[in-house]
Amino acid sequence: MPSPSPRQNEDPTRAGGFTDRELADFLSRACHDLRSPLRAIRAHAELFARDAAAEPDAAQRLGFIVDGAKKLNSLVDALSAYSLALRIERASFQTTPMNVALRTVLSRLEDALRSQGAEVAYDSLPRVSGDPDRLIELLERLVRNALQHSGASPPRVRISAEQQREQWLFTVRDNGSGIDAAYLERIFDPFERIQGGSGAGAGMGLPICRVIVERHGGRIWAESQPGEGAAFFFTLPAG
Repeated sequence: MPSPSPRQNEDPTRAGGFTDRELADFLSRACHDLRSPLRAIRAHAELFARDAAAEPDAAQRLGFIVDGAKKLNSLVDALSAYSLALRIERASFQTTPMNVALRTVLSRLEDALRSQGAEVAYDSLPRVSGDPDRLIELLERLVRNALQHSGASPPRVRISAEQQREQWLFTVRDNGSGIDAAYLERIFDPFERIQGGSGAGAGMGLPICRVIVERHGGRIWAESQPGEGAAFFFTLPAG
């Protein structure tokens, strides 16, 4: 039976909260990542405005501006989702059928699944206690992660659940490119990006998953080897 690896210096009484140092580190890294696309937008916008009439590379510079704006928008969306996850409150929990949540996810991702020839198989999933919107987001981000790191073969994802007393252990397993053991803890830190994915995201998908799970009183972790796919495990309270 897989078991989670404890986070370094974790205080189990925090229920997913942050120490001042963790929050300061997060904000510092957020600012660092935000400044890069902002600098690109400003610099190329100024050059474009100054030299638009005579600049032969005007289209290329405009492309830099558009690309920087897209990256900035992606970061803002990720920070907004992270903020929503941090505001999860148990007082708002409802009994949530995870089968229904997953079907919602598969409907949202229908085009991406079809374009990649992906298959998502799942067992009968249980009802759990939680925030329905955030639990849908949790499943969607884990499935998207599998699609982004699928390697050369069409993605194959399997989702299952096993009851453990008053909680459920969920597994999202893929056939992707896998993760080196040295990164298995770091991938849940903000702005860490796994090498080899299809496109450079904001590096916030798995950190958002971690906060959602921890705010529900659960744990999330991963097991993998390069070239052999990955398995993401998380626990949630029974409904």
